[in-house]
Amino acid sequence: MSEASPPTRRARKEVEGATALPDPVQTDADEGRLATAQLEMAAFGDHIIPYVPPVPKPPPSLAPWALGLAIVALASSFFWGWLLPLSAVAAIVAVMSLRRAHDSRRIAVWALVLSLLSGVFSAGWLVWGFSQLPA
Repeated sequence: MSEASPPTRRARKEVEGATALPDPVQTDADEGRLATAQLEMAAFGDHIIPYVPPVPKPPPSLAPWALGLAIVALASSFFWGWLLPLSAVAAIVAVMSLRRAHDSRRIAVWALVLSLLSGVFSAGWLVWGFSQLPA
């Protein structure tokens, strides 16, 4: 790197005698201050796009999980009554989903209805099974 770096624009203008800065305006309040109000308006004016933070993602929905549990509980309640707690879990998750603002109400209502129906079927199986036991 034996070569010297080329002069900057400011250095070339100073050599030519024309400086980029205007002459300071002398007032009583602003002694020795440059008139840079126009430059500040240009740099910090209305053309700057304000920062808008990104919209946060909503938390994951519980409604599809409640519906899936309710469907599994209903399908199993046709054959076994011992999965009554699964319908209770599906009903609890459906009620939790109904209480959340961003979850689908339609899916949550379906999940609640199906889980209650599976609870009725499971309870029916258990009542029938216990009535068949010898006394």
